[in-house]
Amino acid sequence: MTANVPSKTVGERLVELFKAEGVTIIFGIGDITHMDVQKHAELAGLKVVGPRHEAAGGFMADAAARMTGRPQVMCGAMGPGVANMLPAAFNAAQEHVPVVFVGAQRQALVHESVRRSRFLHSPFVPAFATVCKYSACITHPWLTDDIVHEAFRQATTCTPGPVYIQLAWDMQVEEWDFPPFRPPSRYRVVSAGAAAADVDRAAALIAGAQTPLLVAGTGIHTARAHDDFERLARTLQCPVIATYGGLGVLPDADPQCLSYLTRAGHEAVGAADVVLAVGTSIPETLNYGRTRHFAAADETRKWIVIERDPGAVGVNRDIDVPLVGDMRTVLPQLTAALEKHGPFTPPAKLAGWRAACTRERQELWDGAGETRPIHPGRLMIEARAAIPDDAVIVHDGGYTLLYQLAYFERRSRDFLWASKFAHLGTGLPYAIGAQLVVGRDRPVCLITGDSSLGFHIMEFETAVRHRLPIVVIVNYDGMWGAEAQAHMDHIGHLIEVEHSLVRLDRIVEAMGGHGELVDDTAAIVPAVQRAFAARKPAVVQVITDPAVNALSLPPAHAEFFSWLVGDAPPLTGLVKGLAQMM
Repeated sequence: MTANVPSKTVGERLVELFKAEGVTIIFGIGDITHMDVQKHAELAGLKVVGPRHEAAGGFMADAAARMTGRPQVMCGAMGPGVANMLPAAFNAAQEHVPVVFVGAQRQALVHESVRRSRFLHSPFVPAFATVCKYSACITHPWLTDDIVHEAFRQATTCTPGPVYIQLAWDMQVEEWDFPPFRPPSRYRVVSAGAAAADVDRAAALIAGAQTPLLVAGTGIHTARAHDDFERLARTLQCPVIATYGGLGVLPDADPQCLSYLTRAGHEAVGAADVVLAVGTSIPETLNYGRTRHFAAADETRKWIVIERDPGAVGVNRDIDVPLVGDMRTVLPQLTAALEKHGPFTPPAKLAGWRAACTRERQELWDGAGETRPIHPGRLMIEARAAIPDDAVIVHDGGYTLLYQLAYFERRSRDFLWASKFAHLGTGLPYAIGAQLVVGRDRPVCLITGDSSLGFHIMEFETAVRHRLPIVVIVNYDGMWGAEAQAHMDHIGHLIEVEHSLVRLDRIVEAMGGHGELVDDTAAIVPAVQRAFAARKPAVVQVITDPAVNALSLPPAHAEFFSWLVGDAPPLTGLVKGLAQMM
């Protein structure tokens, strides 16, 4: 019989299991209900970060998971602290990010008793079960290893996603003779390759194509598979189009990159005879790969997908060759198989498509004049000139996104936002989570709308406390920009869309950060440069023109808002009216 290890607390064992899974940060307010976990996390050399709100902490863990390629942990205090994590769990579920949420409950006997009006109490396991891939309660120390192992198994297997573990707050200090520690490779699959026959079929199909196309998705970011994807792209020499979540996997100026928002991108899609989709379910915002610009030649075009989850294959469109497995394993497999068919040469039209994309963007840039109030497109151009090329770029906001997509050039491969669920308010927590992972020496910049920043603005104090030099550039038009035009068209005036002027620069300064207020185009670059030079949390509040940003339609709005139509039957009523705005 295998001997047990010396007694340790449940809190210590949890930390040991988390650390083995690559967890580097434990997020959670410094509450008594998780203090033993936090104690042992600190002793084990993990970072312990206390957000001002549990939802924000969940978003921080989400960003940290994306930036490390491994699940991270968020702890919620019993009662409302656990409830506050639910928005972050919803977001992680829709974004397919493996976050481990740990919730505290009242003592087991209190929790299970038949009573009304218990203080700080609610049955959260069923609530999280509706959102998460796995939800369970550790009711005895003996169950700790099994439940944690299953949680990470579910979080990382097939489509990644959040999981929830609950335990009574007093159980964290219970001691137990736990069994000998087992590494993750003993209780779950840590990597899986595609079937060799499928890899060979895919390679042969691509090698025989006249105009292959690579579609890059969010999964490349979350798996941290950038190097493997770039090797594949260089091997194929073909056009690369990113989904909105896949933006940044290659820099915008890369000679193979085309934008789906441009005419040249549409031409490349229509001309493709074989499409290889990597790290994407081929989402609604890419017209499911079969409507609009994909509709031409859809019946003859062949599709190959690299997908971790066999249950996700063929849902949004038919697939000819699925490569099921872990991306960091399958990408090298496929690249090696393709090299046997190579070398590949760029399609004859690729250089022309690239030149057309460049001209189209330059025309947009030229049209963003130096007005006062500032044109939001000009804000993006000037911000790009001031932000270091290697910065992690975080996005948050509605129309701010569209102006960023059109005018802001992505130069580093880390571009972070909630591209599927579009959860406003994630930006500042995401920036904090990213900065915690990359360290103080690599710049992190959030470009956000004013409404979005307002959700969790107190997290600037968290950034100050942890000395995180994030720079936040705010497109400040003083309203809910994406809603304004629809209100004017449907109602004739704005209802609860406009905001009072708030001096964000002074708020951040009051918390110990650096603040800048900018109302002139020429002042943007020096203000952003001063913000980075301050080496502490900073906000650059740029006053932009609401008549441009919110009360007119931004560039490429028709492409972005095609999700309003999707692939549904003919529309009626309000949705039809909104769709006509396209």
